Amino acid sequence: IGDIALVPGHPEQIWVGTGEANIFRSSQAGCGIYKSLDGGKNWQHLGLDATYTIARIVVHPTNPDIVYVAASGHEWTDNPDRGVYKTTDGGKTWNKVLYIDERTGAIDLVMDPATPDTLYAATWQRIRRKWNDPRNEPGYGNSGIHKSTDGGKTWKPINKGLPEARFRGRIGIDIAATKPNVLYTMVDNYEIARPPT
Repeated sequence: IGDIALVPGHPEQIWVGTGEANIFRSSQAGCGIYKSLDGGKNWQHLGLDATYTIARIVVHPTNPDIVYVAASGHEWTDNPDRGVYKTTDGGKTWNKVLYIDERTGAIDLVMDPATPDTLYAATWQRIRRKWNDPRNEPGYGNSGIHKSTDGGKTWKPINKGLPEARFRGRIGIDIAATKPNVLYTMVDNYEIARPPT
């Protein structure tokens, strides 16, 4: 399981995204996203099977039919099902609203509680090799943070002040609930701090 989200104001409505998004040591692929309307007694599968790893689910605070999903994609292979998905009909249909490339998925996602059309997504360019956990490779530069102010229609990168793109790995983000203009981030930085002695 990558993430679990309760619908604001309706705790009996639950979303569950499958697949281990951490991709370290022993990880299991998922089979999409599920929804329960009765506190988990019954579940309905609502697609996104090929994403394999769902890292975050964000539900609109006043419209439970609007849901965003951050999908980081396959563990071992490139695939085009990475990115941020959005539904406006409770999961009947999904649109991919943020896509970088077949090796860069969305690993985290937050919504401004005061302005739900404002979202921040963290992308992670990664693939796991047989001999190690995911790490930056030559030519990487797509891990970063993106912002949307129109409900995911358009996105712009907001990486000023972060480590250089070639050094950025996995990124975690969160927003201050009482000060939504404050965004916190934790960046896996591959920059060499000092040469070995």
